[in-house]
Amino acid sequence: MIVLVDRGACNFTLKISNISQAGALAGIIGLVAPGDPFTGSDGGDRPIDIPGFMISQAHSDMLKDGLEEGEVIVRFDPANGISLVGHIVGSSSRGPATGTNEAGPDIGAPGASVSALAGTGTGTEVFGGTSGAAPMVTGSAALLMDAYPDRSWAEIRAVLMNTAETDIMLAPELFGGTLAPISRIGGGEVRVDRALASPLAAWDRNDLAGTLSFGFHEVTGQTDLIKRVTIRNYSNRPISLRSEIEYRFDNDTNGEVRVTAPSWFTVPANGSTTVPVRLFIRPLLNRPLHEWVLNSGDQGANGNALTEVEYDGYIHFIGVGANAQNAMIHVPWHVLPRGAGEVETGFVRQTSSGWVRNVGMSEVYIDTYSLLGTSPEQPKPPINVGANAAPADLRYFGVQTYPVPAGFCSNNDSFVMAFAINTWDRQSHVNVVEFDVYLDTNSDGEPDYVVFNFDLSLSGSLSDGRNVTWVADLASGASDAFFFTGHNTNSGNTVLTFCAEQIGMSGDDLLTTSMNVDVYAYDWYYRAGVIDSIEGMNVVPLGERYFTVFANGDAGYTTLPPRSPRTGFSIVDFGDQMNETETGVLWLYGPGAPNEVRAWIIQP
Repeated sequence: MIVLVDRGACNFTLKISNISQAGALAGIIGLVAPGDPFTGSDGGDRPIDIPGFMISQAHSDMLKDGLEEGEVIVRFDPANGISLVGHIVGSSSRGPATGTNEAGPDIGAPGASVSALAGTGTGTEVFGGTSGAAPMVTGSAALLMDAYPDRSWAEIRAVLMNTAETDIMLAPELFGGTLAPISRIGGGEVRVDRALASPLAAWDRNDLAGTLSFGFHEVTGQTDLIKRVTIRNYSNRPISLRSEIEYRFDNDTNGEVRVTAPSWFTVPANGSTTVPVRLFIRPLLNRPLHEWVLNSGDQGANGNALTEVEYDGYIHFIGVGANAQNAMIHVPWHVLPRGAGEVETGFVRQTSSGWVRNVGMSEVYIDTYSLLGTSPEQPKPPINVGANAAPADLRYFGVQTYPVPAGFCSNNDSFVMAFAINTWDRQSHVNVVEFDVYLDTNSDGEPDYVVFNFDLSLSGSLSDGRNVTWVADLASGASDAFFFTGHNTNSGNTVLTFCAEQIGMSGDDLLTTSMNVDVYAYDWYYRAGVIDSIEGMNVVPLGERYFTVFANGDAGYTTLPPRSPRTGFSIVDFGDQMNETETGVLWLYGPGAPNEVRAWIIQP
């Protein structure tokens, strides 16, 4: 038999060893989360007398579906192997780095290969992952430091990046042949021979990095950015250079993002020069930025979605003239712009009405809730170096209820409830924080359910990467999730959505059942416990006191196109007989918005 087994808590090699000793012909490990197969580390488990393979979650699910219908035929033929030389390993890390402007890895090296085995003479072993790639880069750097002892660490790093191989693919031609983005490979795959021969090195003058990381930007209009590149000439002759700007992918060349550098300049012998590199972001109504498809929910583990929204490429500095031998280097550049609406508002308290417009260059949605509670900004703790995750500091908390017909949640009429959470800081991905909303549904003073966001795996040891809204019954311990968590990445707005049946209710509880609500912000990333809370609130399903109606006919939610004129709105007050703790209206903006206007509250 050929055995298919899910990836799980034990070593890959232990799985294949168990399959081997049970008498199978081959073992297949199926991934349980989106992503490409990769070379697993050797856990030392033996004996293994059969070949073992890893396949993607999609292919694993396909085989399982086939098994449910009958027989599945699996063939492994060494003659059909495809060389993956010059391809990125699926498990390789990528950027941008959380909380910083760093585009991603500086450089790559073979990380799924066969290496000599120390002490065996001619023996070899599989040498995979970071354990394989990092020593190759370290050894390359050591060779350069031995050859050029007077160069600084920054110069050694830069020249390795400047001379790396950039023709690196994500997948073979048979499967699309897509180039790997800069945020996966940085300068490229290391080529120490080129670095040794190069008379030039280049780096960012300010931070000594070999990549020009322009960072993440909420773009409401024109944005101009500049970096200054220092180019060092180690030869005894001046070298003249021309520059060429490369855009990594064709969809980055439409003009909404443009990079420029001096077309021609000379670097003196044994000296350096600094040149400006400018990046212009110029979205137009007919030339918008890439549509923002990232979120922490259903796209939370989709690296391709990140590739679709970033802009990247290389600046090539190419020698010209008699002194230009081996004078050819490159510097990667990267920027992550999000088209953002910029909402302006006006409100007249006496009339409970006002106006709203979007003066930004991108569409913006307004999702409205009844405001239940607020929390002041807390003093910021020192950043834990290496993590850069924002603290879970609550700002606003709101609720909205939506009646739904039979068949949506269950066989009966029901409702969907959504809790809106706005924090003072942005979370790059909502997996790094956890919001726990405790519900006392029978008003006995003890919580009965908790609504919280967490990884789809609901496991602290195995991550799926996608974040969902879980509801746990505190009496039974059972948990289920019906909806992905609403979070657009790099945002301080999070929405937790669930069905009435998940908290023991139905459509009969609309406008009748009161429950007490407390929300806690938990720092899951640092394991620091509860960071902030808002307590003592009260909710009645569909009993929200305040509701927003827009003049364009939308109620509770609206979308404003770029450069939109003023649209009127009214705040409807249903009275305080239901949810006594509600104090106004909470508006959340998205998918992007400048930091100061990610949310707005109206308190009539």
